[in-house]
Amino acid sequence: MRRRADLFDSGSPMKSKGYGGGVAPEVEVFETSDGSMTLVDVARGVHYRSRHGAVQESRHVFVEGSGLVGRAGTWRVLELGFGAAVNLVETVRAFRESEAATRLVYHTVDWRPVGPEALTFHEGEGGELARAAAAAAQGRAGEAVRVMSDDGCIEVVLHAMAWEEVRLGEEERVDAVYHDPFAKEVNPEAWTMASFAWSLASAAPHGRLATYSAATAVRKAMEEAGWMVWRAKGPGRKREMTVATRSDEPLELPGSKRWGQG
Repeated sequence: MRRRADLFDSGSPMKSKGYGGGVAPEVEVFETSDGSMTLVDVARGVHYRSRHGAVQESRHVFVEGSGLVGRAGTWRVLELGFGAAVNLVETVRAFRESEAATRLVYHTVDWRPVGPEALTFHEGEGGELARAAAAAAQGRAGEAVRVMSDDGCIEVVLHAMAWEEVRLGEEERVDAVYHDPFAKEVNPEAWTMASFAWSLASAAPHGRLATYSAATAVRKAMEEAGWMVWRAKGPGRKREMTVATRSDEPLELPGSKRWGQG
């Protein structure tokens, strides 16, 4: 299927001090415990998604944890960490399955995105969009590229730059923030108060952040940035995950409870 790709001008700087010279990382495909695939960064030896179930983690933590699946109308997402594109593919799948959703606008930020050849294991429309975005971003360090679905209902914007350089407009405020960079040990800058203040500034009043991390230091950084922090049941064998909101209205997620309140 044909995908239209072009440059996207969000008003953000077009050159990135953090971009890795335009060279995609060396990766290998890895089969996780639920039979779904993810990638491994060869140089750093880190997995892009949980080894215990890539799709399971993506659906539970991000697609469902963010509250997107219960929304009608337009879905707007800001993702930190394009990675192996599992979240994008699963969000596209959930969007097409929804009877109430009408449009998906998916902003994803990765200072060093993988090449399209690394994403051949993805099937269906989500896989096609992921590969098209990755291909469009090649050689465009510090730029943002946009890919549209054939029917115009899905828009994917891949920002090939550091997160500090991405600024969404007031009309682009998102419903869901997928906070999904590599772990703090590998990418500490992405787990600071500054990074969570950045995502908070792009979230709509009802916006919700979801992440796989349950670390106390991470939750403290979220709280310091202005998010209201909740703990919730994690995917599979993982005991907890973290969700953050801009309001203190109770969450509908299993096992959810305000963090720090008993």
